[in-house]
Amino acid sequence: MDFKENLNEHVKNMEKFKEMKFNEEQTKMALIIPFIKTLGYDVYNPLEVIPEYISDIGEKKGEKVDYAISLDNQIELLIETKPMYDTLTNHDIQLTRYFNVTNSKIGILTNGIIYKFFTDLEETNRMDSKPFLEINLFEISESQILELKKFHKKNFDINIILSSAEILKYSNGIKRYLFKQLEAPDDDFIRLLMKEVYDRKITQNRLEEFREIVSMSFKVFINENIRKKLENALEQNKEQGILQPEEISELPGSGIITTEDEKSAFYIVKSILWKITEIDNITYKDTKSYFGILYQNN
Repeated sequence: MDFKENLNEHVKNMEKFKEMKFNEEQTKMALIIPFIKTLGYDVYNPLEVIPEYISDIGEKKGEKVDYAISLDNQIELLIETKPMYDTLTNHDIQLTRYFNVTNSKIGILTNGIIYKFFTDLEETNRMDSKPFLEINLFEISESQILELKKFHKKNFDINIILSSAEILKYSNGIKRYLFKQLEAPDDDFIRLLMKEVYDRKITQNRLEEFREIVSMSFKVFINENIRKKLENALEQNKEQGILQPEEISELPGSGIITTEDEKSAFYIVKSILWKITEIDNITYKDTKSYFGILYQNN
């Protein structure tokens, strides 16, 4: 199996533990070790995957990070684990102490479900306060799978990882900021946009009036871009002569009615997937109880 298939198998196995409340040791055995194995490392080789790696800090001796991963006698990854469903809040401080006294450039904080990846972009040899990559294995995206694949043993190249880490950190930060503005635009963001379109003095009253305009415009902008993607996908379908949902008629007397909302959902999925798979791999099946969108008839 390739990396993606192995990862999917690991996540599938995790599903049976979803309702569990594992402590730290149980989390390590059930979630962390299988994940490290999925990344291609030999969990049975204590020279490669080193449990309880000693990381002395100043006068404090015997400080241990849960796992260190060594390649060519170089510590490349430090992994600090917490119990399943721990919020991972403030634990990065503990990981920072270990990071700052080793040669590792990557620190990982995890509860077996969420993985936070840190490096030292802001100040050399001092771990950043914010991760450059954060992954929830139950909600992992295709782009995150590609990033995670870089940490696989056979792909591991610290220069490539650090190069992409900077892009990831700041692009993710920008996306978080824009999402926040989409939900509730703040005064600074509104003023920034008003300066582009409003020539008069910006008063507090006008700023409040623009708050709704900005929020509405933001959502319209996103919806229009989604619509354009849908139109492009539909146009590609027509060029390839692929049957459209409107052309599929319900069987008389079957009681099955394909609604406009169901068709729209189908279009949206196709518009997302057409760049990564043949468009005719995406079809649908409508029944009385559900509307299913299929990939290669599954």
